[in-house]
Amino acid sequence: MDQSSMLRSGEFAKRAGVTKKALQVYMDKGILLPDYIDRENGYRYYAVERSAQLDEIIKMREVGLSLDEIKDIIDQKDSLHYLDILYARLEEVDRNIEALEQNRAVLQARIDNQSMFLNPPALRHCFVEYQPRRMCVRYRINPYRGTKDSGEAWQDVLDMVRQSFHDNNIPFKYFSNIGATFDMNELSEGRIVYNHAIVTPESDAVFPHVEYLPAGYYATMYDQRYMSDGDAIARAVSTLMSFVNAHGYQTCGDYIQNCVAETTMFDFNLRMLYVVKEQVPIKLDSRSADLKSHTAGR
Repeated sequence: MDQSSMLRSGEFAKRAGVTKKALQVYMDKGILLPDYIDRENGYRYYAVERSAQLDEIIKMREVGLSLDEIKDIIDQKDSLHYLDILYARLEEVDRNIEALEQNRAVLQARIDNQSMFLNPPALRHCFVEYQPRRMCVRYRINPYRGTKDSGEAWQDVLDMVRQSFHDNNIPFKYFSNIGATFDMNELSEGRIVYNHAIVTPESDAVFPHVEYLPAGYYATMYDQRYMSDGDAIARAVSTLMSFVNAHGYQTCGDYIQNCVAETTMFDFNLRMLYVVKEQVPIKLDSRSADLKSHTAGR
């Protein structure tokens, strides 16, 4: 065979930008066999036009096809079979992208969480804001009152939600910013009685049952406190409801307390310190529809 129109394996590999070892692997796998092997010295030779095939192999390796898949494509010599393998790999890439996007959202949420904890918004400053419809997962809990010793009850709630995550195979990275709600009817009787824990996820893909908090106007206030501090809870609720009453707003749903920032993983002694967003849905009359911010005493 005329070797003058062929390239030795080293030169062939160099031209394609791969190592001789990689070329050896392709030969051993039966993916890219040499066109000629010199029996006297063992040198392997490849036709120049085989570069196009090697280019395709390199591309398919870089996008994640296995050597076995590539060999199967070459052995089958069937374009439809080749397409099947490409589509299967594309679906796998899409799943990986989705997982990476979810991880990015979780990381961004933790960044926002820690940034807010280090630089919290104005505390005990009441205002009205419009909230779009939000996803919400509710967990019915054993009702308990927000009193001085409510920290232990709240820990029980977290344990219950944590167990639900495990039972439903929900990735634990979504166990964050757990909140709670209580019925305004109880509050009208002078009692803060928590009846649900809530999670407000960015995506419903991993949760079995998702509800939606309605879009609308919410009287809102940020507070920072220990979860066991019943007096601080009562003060926060009283401050926000005084604001609501002073402006003549009518409440139209459950009172929501949502943790928006918590201590870092290394501040064990501050484990129960949170930045909490207090919210209650309200109806605005025509005089309030301009949505100007309102404030209450600190």
